[in-house]
Amino acid sequence: MSLNPDRISDYVREISHQEILRRFEKLEDHEIRDKAAGEMVTIADIEAEKQLSRLLTDLHPGAVVAGEESIAEHPERIHDLLDADLAFLIDPVDGTNNFIRGNHRFAMMVVALRKGETVAAWIYLPADDVLAVAEQGSGAVLSDDKVVLPRPPADIAQQIAAAHIKRFPDDLKEMARVNLKKFLKNSPAFCAGYDYVSLLGGRKHFSVYFRTLPWDHLPGSFILKQAGGCSRRLNEEDYTIHERGRGLLSTLTEPQWYQVRDALFPGRF
Repeated sequence: MSLNPDRISDYVREISHQEILRRFEKLEDHEIRDKAAGEMVTIADIEAEKQLSRLLTDLHPGAVVAGEESIAEHPERIHDLLDADLAFLIDPVDGTNNFIRGNHRFAMMVVALRKGETVAAWIYLPADDVLAVAEQGSGAVLSDDKVVLPRPPADIAQQIAAAHIKRFPDDLKEMARVNLKKFLKNSPAFCAGYDYVSLLGGRKHFSVYFRTLPWDHLPGSFILKQAGGCSRRLNEEDYTIHERGRGLLSTLTEPQWYQVRDALFPGRF
């Protein structure tokens, strides 16, 4: 079953505008509810996932399609993705809290998987009209231009971080808080998709997270690696949908990955 990445790109744009962007800064109170502690879901999340799921199923009959919101209701659905000949995992609105607050840093993300292995990914920033796409072995494209990652500054004092340290264990959180002062600044978007696109465009030089949910990080880590970057768990293991370990560091080059990890967490991994 071959993919049609251009058609999927069209769908991602179409549904983002139809179900998400038209609601931006126009949400009513009854269209927002709590999903979990500190996490919200909106009518835009639910409708975007539903409509994109329908289009992907029509385009690829027999494919397994699941999204963050359907998995939240039925956690066992994540297992359906692992053995499928073709599956799609959707994050309809990454950065929902930003979206609710009227902050433009939110994204729609999709990954295609074969037997649990990521083979293509899409990240779309609706408010900025920026689309990142990658297929396995074909590099990455950002707004129709092939991504050529810049070299990061050799001096970490000139590097910009997207470090989300809130969920780290207390000892690692404090270590990261202190050691982030070695870098130029820390500018997390609180939207993984936005941070990964910032890496692709060279506006940030690395990102680090502790919680690594697959719908949040499979798209960006895959696209970055296809562009020639480095994205690994902090213990140097590859990050895949099968992994349940925590901690993910993404950089523009492999040497930078070790440089940043050892500067943030000296002697810990």
